[in-house]
Amino acid sequence: MKTTRTTYWAAVGVAVLTASATFRASADQLATAAKPEKSYTGTVVSVDPKEQMLSVKSWLLSEKAFNLGDKCAYTLLDKNDGTANDLRPGEKVTVSYLASHGVLIAERVEQRPMQFEGVVTTIDPAKHTLTLHRRGLDKRLEIADGCTVVLRGEQRGTFADIQPGDHVTVTYEMPGGNPSAREIALTSNVFTGTLTAIDLGEKTVKASALFGSMKFNVGDDCVIVINGKTDGHLSDLKPNDKLVFNYDAINGINVVDRIAPAAAEVPRNTPLVTSTPMGNSPGY
Repeated sequence: MKTTRTTYWAAVGVAVLTASATFRASADQLATAAKPEKSYTGTVVSVDPKEQMLSVKSWLLSEKAFNLGDKCAYTLLDKNDGTANDLRPGEKVTVSYLASHGVLIAERVEQRPMQFEGVVTTIDPAKHTLTLHRRGLDKRLEIADGCTVVLRGEQRGTFADIQPGDHVTVTYEMPGGNPSAREIALTSNVFTGTLTAIDLGEKTVKASALFGSMKFNVGDDCVIVINGKTDGHLSDLKPNDKLVFNYDAINGINVVDRIAPAAAEVPRNTPLVTSTPMGNSPGY
């Protein structure tokens, strides 16, 4: 009898060990089937919400196709609870995904901003074109339908608020490989006043208005508009000139990046002439 009970419990032990080993093997197979989450960054080539497919191309020109999981989360620049329908070709995104037997399954898609900061050379909303200049290079962008203009304090503006010589930050996308502006942000403060003092050595200017006066430090890349051109110098300015100053207030110091006549702002579609010929490099 004792031998029978011993044999019975031995059999039970073997069964438990076998089941445990089988469970561990199954867990290992599942872990192998769905490898740890990876990420991939590039621009959207195509998206098909109905078929739940997304194609993304990286800067190295490699392209990956992702299956959009049922619980895939979408974070866009303008909202956190997007859907696959909100994606469009040309957007830069980071896809977090799982790989199972070569099948890529997207769990999160997060849009990444592409931005270019520079000085406006020309802007022509009628022709949907914008050209920026930075560090000896030009960047020409198309202006997308629905492109927004954002002023200081997140206020909405219009294309009339953007003038040649303005320092702007453009958020853009790359549909078809061509940069297309989606948002133009003009973030400088604006002061209009009469020039009262110029210090060429210290590179400072002072101006007064009805409500008071202000002192400005002139930045190295400050654009000074004289007679419709951006090749002006501090020495071209004269006391009692009525001017518009675009500036940033940094820890109590006003740094001006554009000075232009107040009475005759340059028309927004007027091309600017610079003292140094500009190249045609895209600059991105």
